[in-house]
Amino acid sequence: MENEKKATVRDIAKKAGVSVATVSYVLNDKEGTKISDATRKKVLQVANLLNYKIPEKYKNTGTEKSTYSLGIIYSLLPDTPVRNEEILHLINLLAERFERLKFSCMLLPLEPNTDKYEPVQGLDGIIAIDLHEEDFKKMSGSYFIPVLCLDMMINDFLFYQIHTDFEKITHKAGKMLGEDYYLVTEGYCNEGYNKYISSVVPEDKIIMLNGAKYNRLPELKDKKLLVYGYQLAMIISHFTNSQSMIVVSDYDEPVPYMNNLSVIHNDLEKKANLAMNIMMNALEKKFDVKHEYKI
Repeated sequence: MENEKKATVRDIAKKAGVSVATVSYVLNDKEGTKISDATRKKVLQVANLLNYKIPEKYKNTGTEKSTYSLGIIYSLLPDTPVRNEEILHLINLLAERFERLKFSCMLLPLEPNTDKYEPVQGLDGIIAIDLHEEDFKKMSGSYFIPVLCLDMMINDFLFYQIHTDFEKITHKAGKMLGEDYYLVTEGYCNEGYNKYISSVVPEDKIIMLNGAKYNRLPELKDKKLLVYGYQLAMIISHFTNSQSMIVVSDYDEPVPYMNNLSVIHNDLEKKANLAMNIMMNALEKKFDVKHEYKI
């Protein structure tokens, strides 16, 4: 990266949407200026993203490390067991990959709707998985390091984002089932991601299950279904004919105990590999990658 053009104060101002003077005040840690905490955090995050030196007191410093230290931040909800299983599987895939690289990996479960977030010192990067928007804001605003979002829609160029390509999945399902089918899935924590799914499938053709909404399963009898998650498909199979159902599964082979079920592959391995590659690029200050990817 010897020939890489160094970022300037003007570059930071443009990316952060503030004046050059504001950037100068923040980076010089000038006291007595009327700059909001939100603006200050934005400038510091952009500066760090562009590899511009920021004041030492804003860095997440810890003991001297011989390798990178990453945090995986996630929430598990009591009423979404199928979604929880997918999150844990994804965490295992990520942990395996970073362990191969000798990276330190910390699992940091986040209690939903937390009032205050205490940052973990010494992290070099964060992978956040399906967090509520407000929880994500509290968490991400506490760090000035690369943050990668999985299965989330965050309207901010600061954060790398990877999520399942529901457009591609529903297009395949339409060819297999015809147009008159229902998407059945557990709801996600991230509000933006739920809206994204609802933009792909007509609202009256989506059934998002969680908690008491599982009482709706008998309604699915004789309907054509696209089911997200093989565990959910196994539950639903007690209420409908599996021949009229397609499951989105991370299994390459037929779904266990349901060999006659049609499958659309949800490639969690590819998602984990991409997350690893993007985070490595971010840690090495390489900016030749996009900020949003669909798997």
